[in-house]
Amino acid sequence: MANLELSQRHDYNPWEFCFSFKEFDGGPTNTAEQKDAQEFLNVAFDRIENALKGTSRDQLLQSVFRGRTCSQLVCSECGKVKNRLEDFYNLSLTVKDIKGVHESLAQLVEGETISGYECSGCKKKVDVSKRTLIAETPNVLIVHLQRIVFNFDTFANDKLNQHFEFPQQLDLAPYSYYDVMGKENRLKKPAEGGEAQEEEIDAEASAEKKDEDNEEEENVEPEQEDCFEYKLAGVTVHSGTAHAGHYWAYINTARGQDAAPEGADEATWSSTDNDRWMEFNDSTVRDF
Repeated sequence: MANLELSQRHDYNPWEFCFSFKEFDGGPTNTAEQKDAQEFLNVAFDRIENALKGTSRDQLLQSVFRGRTCSQLVCSECGKVKNRLEDFYNLSLTVKDIKGVHESLAQLVEGETISGYECSGCKKKVDVSKRTLIAETPNVLIVHLQRIVFNFDTFANDKLNQHFEFPQQLDLAPYSYYDVMGKENRLKKPAEGGEAQEEEIDAEASAEKKDEDNEEEENVEPEQEDCFEYKLAGVTVHSGTAHAGHYWAYINTARGQDAAPEGADEATWSSTDNDRWMEFNDSTVRDF
């Protein structure tokens, strides 16, 4: 399994696009060489974005597939938080030694500890937590499962074939910026006095603020989201090794108006009991 595609409750007009597929270096694609699904997708999106530049559809991929993560450094002593927002077109999740999607997302939020970091709040070297939160959700979420990993003992790629669970509905709210930061009481509070107070900032404070401009640019809070729920729309599957194999897909064909007729409530949209799934395997297309 390589990619999961999940969609929020939106309807889109189908669109078609044709392009000459080449590698990042401009050379022709070697059809005898296996690519990871994420690698192939990134090249395809890059080609489409370049072809759409200067047209009325130049924001097409961003409007459908782009989301944002917030990479954070949290000081263990003074609690200072540094944010950096990063765009993503597919959310890459760790598979190795993990049971499923929710556990992998929780690992992103838990993060890792970095020792000897020079904290600008403490003015000394401390331990900080480095983690990733969901800042902005895309209309269509593509989840990449890291089944192809590099083995530092053999210096070659390995394929992970372990069981990895994923749900029919996925709620990203527990892994989002405002949910996690709110539970930790780390959200910024508006200053009392508003604009009147800002006008009273003295010259010394202004100079200090100017020195910290670069840091503040990296520490902006994301806009608050209100839609985090997704429904499974498709699964890309891989059989074989890290170097050779075969891809095919299972697709939920109950989408848009078929999945949620006009006026239907949220329960109708999220229900999966009557969804029709089909297998698309080269020339074989059949019910699944």
